[in-house]
Parts: sequence; structure tokens; C-alpha cells
Amino acid sequence: MAGQPVQRLGKPDRTMHLLSATSAAADVVAFLKFHMVFTSAMTGNLALFGIAIGHGHLLSATHSLAALLGFILGIIIATLWKEHPLGLRWILGMETGFLVIYALLWVVWRFPPEGIPLYALIIFSAMSMGLQSVAARLINVAGVPSVVFTNTLTSIVISFFESLRQRKPFPFALQQQFAALLAYLFGAILFAYFLYQIPVLAMILPAVLVFLALLSHWRSVAAGS
Repeated sequence: MAGQPVQRLGKPDRTMHLLSATSAAADVVAFLKFHMVFTSAMTGNLALFGIAIGHGHLLSATHSLAALLGFILGIIIATLWKEHPLGLRWILGMETGFLVIYALLWVVWRFPPEGIPLYALIIFSAMSMGLQSVAARLINVAGVPSVVFTNTLTSIVISFFESLRQRKPFPFALQQQFAALLAYLFGAILFAYFLYQIPVLAMILPAVLVFLALLSHWRSVAAGS
């Protein structure tokens, strides 16, 4: 309608974009370097777990299981804080801390082929993503979860074609969801490049991105107070 203010992507959206790129980084590194697991996308991880069990590759199944348990533990930790007035800050702060530990372990172990170091890296990455999944719910940008984008893609396609069919303007939520999806895609491309060209950036930048997300949230709250 004429006279309505134009809605623009704001600080919560930018926070979500940083988290989406971090999620992509976790999945790219885990899949390519941690024996084909996902530490963010649990739907894909469960499928990989089922494939490993079905083929009788029990050792491979334990890698996916470690990711699943780490993700669940991250959710449990975040749930303990989500009702706190500063819950989102604490959750993003803890995620940053876990990703710092993850990066430091990589500095010591690099990409271990097996054993406790491999499981430790998988678990710390997955715990961080479990925390992030709760943080994304608290930020609540157009229902974008930041750690898996199947539902987001479904919403984008439905909104796009319904708007075309009914000849209505595209809803603002569609722009928000599409921007977050692009952030995940860009993160996947960027971190895949870093992983093979500058691996130290692939392992350290996730902590930096979540710290920036924390600062972005902090500033948006301060501006609104």
C-alpha cells in the first residue's frame, strides 16, 4: 500500500547472516575433514548415520553419533540460559568460547585421522551449532533457524510463487529468508576455499563471526533501550 514505510534488513538480520555463514563453515569443515559428518545440519547427519549403520560401517557411525550428541548437549546448555534476561548474549558468548576451544584444538591436532582428537573436534563443533540453533530461535528473523535451510527454502518458494500467483508484493519475510540462505551459500563457498587454500582461516574465522554476531546483537539492544 502507498504510504507504508519501506522495510529494510536490520541488525537482527545481519546477526543471522553471520550465524548462517558460521553454520556453513561448520558443515563444510566437518564433511570434508571429519570423515563426512555434519555438525550443523542434523537431518543430513542422521542420514549419514543411517547409511553407515546400514552398510555395517560402525566406526563411521560413531562419528555421526558424536556430532548428534554434541548438538543435543549444546541445545541443553542453551536451554538452561534462554529464559535469562541476557540469555541470548550468554548463549552467543558460550558459542564463541566453544569455537575458540575448537580452533585451539585444531592448532594442536590439525585434522586428526581418528581417535579422541577427531571426536573432540566433532563434538565441540556440534555443541557450538546446538547453542546456535537456540540462539537463532531467540533472534527469530522470519523463522530462519541458521543451522538448516530446508524449511527456509520451502518457505521461500511458497512465498515467491504465491505472491506471483496472487499478484501481490513479495513479503518482507521472503527477503529476510533469501538473504539468510545466500549468507549460508556464500559461507559454504568461502570456507571451502579457505579450507584448501588457507586452512587456518577456516578454523579460526567461525569464532570471529559469532563474536561479531554477539556484538551486533549487543548494539541492537543498546540502540533500542
